[in-house]
Amino acid sequence: MKRFVTVATMVLMLAGIGSAWAEDPVTVAFISNGPYQFWTYAAAGIAQLEQDINIKVEFFKPPQAMLEEQKRFIETMLAKGIDGVAISVIDPDNLTPFLDEVAAQVPLVCFDSDAPASKRLAYIGMSNYAAGRMAGEAIRELLPDGGTFIIIVGRLDAQNAIERRQGIIDELRGLPYQSSYPGEMTPADPNIECGKWTLVDTRTDGGDESRAKSNAEDVLIKYPDLDLLLGMWSYSTPAIISAVRDADKLGKIHIVAFDQETEVLQAIRDGYVYATMAQDPYTYGYKSCEILYKLVKGEDPGIPENTLVDVPAVKVTQANVDEFQKKLESQLKAGEFFEQR
Repeated sequence: MKRFVTVATMVLMLAGIGSAWAEDPVTVAFISNGPYQFWTYAAAGIAQLEQDINIKVEFFKPPQAMLEEQKRFIETMLAKGIDGVAISVIDPDNLTPFLDEVAAQVPLVCFDSDAPASKRLAYIGMSNYAAGRMAGEAIRELLPDGGTFIIIVGRLDAQNAIERRQGIIDELRGLPYQSSYPGEMTPADPNIECGKWTLVDTRTDGGDESRAKSNAEDVLIKYPDLDLLLGMWSYSTPAIISAVRDADKLGKIHIVAFDQETEVLQAIRDGYVYATMAQDPYTYGYKSCEILYKLVKGEDPGIPENTLVDVPAVKVTQANVDEFQKKLESQLKAGEFFEQR
């Protein structure tokens, strides 16, 4: 779609610099897996990229965290002539045929949660399996003599949830490390034995934060001797903290988290959460859209042969939480204008 050249661009052209910016920008879509605080950092990364190169990003956070919302948005963007699509896939099994149709029209990459069987060109993110192994190590540290734990997560058909959960189970069982996704998921049965540890249950909430809290409230009543709760998605642990606080059990039950919600980082400082397996959504936003830009322009996007553009997880504990918080704050400053534009 043609756009008018701005006065600022004309000034740059007359000055003999920035001539490429007189061209229409590459326009891509960036679709998250829900409306969570986590994606604020991705927005900041995208805002920085929009300052660095001639790109416009249509950012969408599905209000109900449903694959139908993702699909409708992508269809709208394709109708408008979008140049590329980056997506955190909610349900890879059911969305993959549609994604293949998208990939036949424009460059397609995944971030955060993959659709490995699709024709996407790259996956930008951490190895969720590796992050699951890291969380399993945290459980070992907290419960060296064994114990019981429950996982709370939005959905178990999302690739990131599948791999994180399997990494935890494999780590506690002492199984060899898998260099790639291990394949079959351990069924979501009750009382899964993992060596000295027992995964009592895996509770899902469909991406609903209020249901995540009610799940936590329920298991605290149903299993009064439970040793540990693990929140697997960004909003899961804040919901757990709220339920544990209401039950007057802060500091009495162990909590392990994923991602870097503000409340989680404060709970790590306060000693109520032991650790979180943090991602780098800022880089997800920046790198995913930069790769699409290069693909559209016919430049080398730097995609490895295995298609994984690795952005490793960081284990955040009391020892490094302040340093990690400063990094997040610096990232957000780069994109302060994004949400208001």
